Amino acid sequence: MTSAPRQGVNDSVAGAGSGASQTYVVAAVALVFLWVAWTSFWDSGLYGDSVEQFIWAQSAEWGYYKHPPLPTWLLAGLIAFVGPAWWLASALAAICVALTGIFTWLIAKRLAGLSVANTALVLWGLQQCFSVSAEIYNHNTVLVACLAALTYCLIRALEPSHQTVWRWWLASGLLAACAMLTKYQAGLALAALGLATLAIANKHRIAIAWPATAAVGLFVLALTPHLIWGVTNKFPQLSYASEIIESGGFFKRLFWQLTFAVNQIRMNLPLIGALLISGLLASFWLKKPAQLARADGDATDKSDILSIWFWALLWGPIAVVLALSFVTGSPLRNHWGVQLLQFFPLWIAVHWQRRQFLQPKTLAVAAVLVHCIGMTYYAFKQSDPDAVLAARRADSSYPGQKMSDAATAYWKSATACPLKIVVGDFEAGLVSAFSKDYPAVFIGPTATPWVSSAGLEAHGALYVLNSSVALPQDASYKANWTLAKSKNGDTKHVQFAVRLPRVTCAPTTKPM
Repeated sequence: MTSAPRQGVNDSVAGAGSGASQTYVVAAVALVFLWVAWTSFWDSGLYGDSVEQFIWAQSAEWGYYKHPPLPTWLLAGLIAFVGPAWWLASALAAICVALTGIFTWLIAKRLAGLSVANTALVLWGLQQCFSVSAEIYNHNTVLVACLAALTYCLIRALEPSHQTVWRWWLASGLLAACAMLTKYQAGLALAALGLATLAIANKHRIAIAWPATAAVGLFVLALTPHLIWGVTNKFPQLSYASEIIESGGFFKRLFWQLTFAVNQIRMNLPLIGALLISGLLASFWLKKPAQLARADGDATDKSDILSIWFWALLWGPIAVVLALSFVTGSPLRNHWGVQLLQFFPLWIAVHWQRRQFLQPKTLAVAAVLVHCIGMTYYAFKQSDPDAVLAARRADSSYPGQKMSDAATAYWKSATACPLKIVVGDFEAGLVSAFSKDYPAVFIGPTATPWVSSAGLEAHGALYVLNSSVALPQDASYKANWTLAKSKNGDTKHVQFAVRLPRVTCAPTTKPM
């Protein structure tokens, strides 16, 4: 078999010019930022994962007790540059998601041409994690961006050529390190991509020994400080993961597999709906079915290369995760699907590209309709935050700014000393994120070791706790702050309490 066509051939897809390609990319990026702006407008709080990043960003560490440090470093750098602001996490999430979409499009364009790339990009934007949930900044947000960029660099590095393009290999090594510094789940994806690299290099007879060695060397070098930190601290991330892992019998394992599959279908319902609508539109617009012409670069000898990539990017990791869960008896986490299925739209676009209902223009109309329906539903759902909060804990419906202002005022009524430490978890982190002073948050010595007991003694602390958590006995003042009122008159509240500083400050009146 001959080698896969180069970029010049891939770009010659019928009916897909550079202007059209730029339109799809610009529209996809704009749609990501529109979704983030729309959800942020209707939300009064932040999601727990975003709040957690604000808490950790108060200290630059080589690792944190749940995850590696890169996502936190990015937010901390942005805070240092712009100043503390609650919206920075959402803005950074939008940037990461937009970059993921751009690299997904570049991958599809390189492997299958512009028409397929445009289709893949439209489908990609319909996944809930890249639309309605695009405002959530967490480790998955950064991981999908790193792996999309890494995959593109490997594709460029593995293109048949008379000379080695070192920049793509070195970029691959650095991006692989970034992925591991984001989330250890990346290890599975990196292993799959490594096998794909060896298979494609062997097929094309590409000499990769020296450039691959350089890439691995850069990967190890970039990862070494975090590994040293992990060894020194006995890898708290692994301890945290082991503590939350549950074991189950045969039927429970089957149930976990089923619920994981159902949840992933739910996360892709907008994509499925757009495909159905696009099919209806195609049946009305096209008088009779027409067999679409193959693109010039659609030679049959590309199928083997595409199969290798799809097994590395999609089917292989999914099969391994499902098998490990079933064999070990550990549950599947629904958020794992964010990365496992990030290239699923590309697979659909490649394998169904000759279907009339999957053509970019028809699909784009259906996608816009689905996005409009989704935004309307989100606005309706979030229009009454009290009703949402009364029914359950809904992070995005917490009145973040109001709660932060009330908590800060409560502290100031007790002491003239500046507020430097807030004690608690999600609620405390929310108060800190929405405060212009951005005080440190103390969760515990393992989660936030940079806040010392000596600091707590000297500076005092404001406790902001869930109603189910007991307040400390040495707190000077205690009060309940109304979080939400239900229609039947019941209220949900959070607790405020003050632990006075040891340092001397001007006295104030006792809080009411």
